[in-house]
Amino acid sequence: MNRALLAGIVAVTFLLAACGTSINSDIRIADGEKRTGDLTTVNGRILLGTDSEVEGNCRTVNGDIRAEDGASVGSLATVNGSIRGGERVVVAGDVESVNGSISLASDSRVAGEVSSINGGIDLKQTTVVGGLRTVHGNVNLRSGATVKGDVVFEKKIGSSWSQSRPLRIEIADGSVVEGDLIVEDRDLKVEVVLRGGGRVLGRIENASVIEDDTATDPEREAI
Repeated sequence: MNRALLAGIVAVTFLLAACGTSINSDIRIADGEKRTGDLTTVNGRILLGTDSEVEGNCRTVNGDIRAEDGASVGSLATVNGSIRGGERVVVAGDVESVNGSISLASDSRVAGEVSSINGGIDLKQTTVVGGLRTVHGNVNLRSGATVKGDVVFEKKIGSSWSQSRPLRIEIADGSVVEGDLIVEDRDLKVEVVLRGGGRVLGRIENASVIEDDTATDPEREAI
């Protein structure tokens, strides 16, 4: 997890304030529009239209990010918000959220990492080159999603937290983790559910494995 995310975005907030500027509105990129440079807002959403192109990074502190089908962008990052990508979304860098879920649809590609501290991650037929990281979130890989790097459940820094039920990563429908699957905290309970040809090619460390095509979890975190 890039723990500099929160500090970096908050630093932008103070910089804007120091310049006497307040950004409290959404940023919208129209369908097919091309934009050069970073897009940054404090209290607003970032909305990327169909087949739009941003040659820069998209960052918000308190807002969601939406990338419609065919959008391409440098990176996506939010502190308090979710990130949703449609089909054929291309991200040249990382996709990061602190307190929000992340989902990407068919034929999307992330060249960097996908990471969320307190939110679920749902990838459908998506390729992630740099790996996947979370602390408290469930993970769902489906419809042939591929993670070429490691999947890491990171150890929480700071005060302890109570765990009422295991976290779960479901690797389904031919999805593959090509790297290792690592749980850094031995006290954290994580279940790895393999179904429909889902596989982990590397080692699985400190997690229990369930190979059961009928396994269900009705209380699984909604993403």
